[in-house]
Amino acid sequence: MGADKVVLIVDDDHAVLETMRMLLEGKGGFRVHCVVGSSGASGFLSRQEQVDVVIADVILAGETTGIDICELARRRHPEVGLVVISADPNTDPEEVPERSVYLRKPFGGKELIEAIERVQAFATLGLTEALPDS
Repeated sequence: MGADKVVLIVDDDHAVLETMRMLLEGKGGFRVHCVVGSSGASGFLSRQEQVDVVIADVILAGETTGIDICELARRRHPEVGLVVISADPNTDPEEVPERSVYLRKPFGGKELIEAIERVQAFATLGLTEALPDS
């Protein structure tokens, strides 16, 4: 499905990173790069020429949020697909960037793959607004 697609996952929970990495490499065939917290995400986004999807947890250690990482990714890679994740019940899905998908933790592998497919469709179709929920 996504063998040539590069996915960056940003979270501060090692177990979450590893679970998503195994799922996306195994079932999705993506090239996955995991970053713990926000500190390495900016450098990765600067160095990497191709980033197709960023999956970022809203709440990260430090002052930078997953929303900040997504906005940076979009500035550097305008066609990047964004999946915003959070376990915090106070996270407002309306605050996520345009053309992104919000997933509330915990979520399953099927939901994650569907979210990636959805954000990739935004880029493929050149959409400036999200598709209505199906």
